[in-house]
Amino acid sequence: MRERFESSRRSFHVLGLLTVLAMVLAPLAKASPDDPEKVVIKTIDPTRITNQERPWAFTMDPSTPSAGVWSFGYALGLGSGISADRPLPVNMATSDGSNTFQVTYGITGGVAPFVTATFADVGTSSASQNYELGALWQLTRPEAHFRMTFAGSGFHEGQTDDNGVRGVVAASLDNGPIRVAGNFRADKVFATGRDAVDLIATVGALWKLGSSVRLGAEYVGQDLEEMTSAEAEAGSRHTVGPTLAFDLDGGRYQVAVGSGFGLNAASPRVIGRLALAFNY
Repeated sequence: MRERFESSRRSFHVLGLLTVLAMVLAPLAKASPDDPEKVVIKTIDPTRITNQERPWAFTMDPSTPSAGVWSFGYALGLGSGISADRPLPVNMATSDGSNTFQVTYGITGGVAPFVTATFADVGTSSASQNYELGALWQLTRPEAHFRMTFAGSGFHEGQTDDNGVRGVVAASLDNGPIRVAGNFRADKVFATGRDAVDLIATVGALWKLGSSVRLGAEYVGQDLEEMTSAEAEAGSRHTVGPTLAFDLDGGRYQVAVGSGFGLNAASPRVIGRLALAFNY
């Protein structure tokens, strides 16, 4: 009993640290435009449907929908295991394709609730439905070169019938045609036999080719809490691979396709993901 209590306490500490990190960095991100060392303003394209961009296959971009804009997303994960947003499968025997649908609405230019549903095959005769409800909170100005967003949500795993909470800190930086981005995510599942907390990190870099195409690469590190000792997920997993993205009709249609190749023995040899978004 004491071990379970300590495990839960550690997991909540990690989720709490994510929230504190977002709150501490928010004042810097919202610094006055008169201070060039803290924020650099870029011009927003007035022809765009939305400020949100989705140029990544695995990484969450910190941009959010413009006020009053609906965003409908779909992602197809191949070799993605339980769900497309948890891309590196623990058991390749149950790593068939998954289909994820997401609806996001911009209440303001920086606050957007979302709901996600994932339908995945987990074997020859079974399927899983996962659901997530949460909100995005963009801590920076939408027009800034540096952007940061915090996402908090609750989720339900259909395969295990377990519930949990999730926190993600996402940040990106634009420097001319180059965009770099990273996510740090913590999942806590309220069930016995699971890790105290699951940690996932992604890092990516893209080069803008022309006005609507980006090309680059993404790294995914999953179950990082198991890098020193294998626990419920039998070790950490790491992949890296190329990403190609298209932003069409002023952001109305956005497409990203990427793949990842395993970097260690516990990782799958290759995974793939196709992400689509429609905004209006």
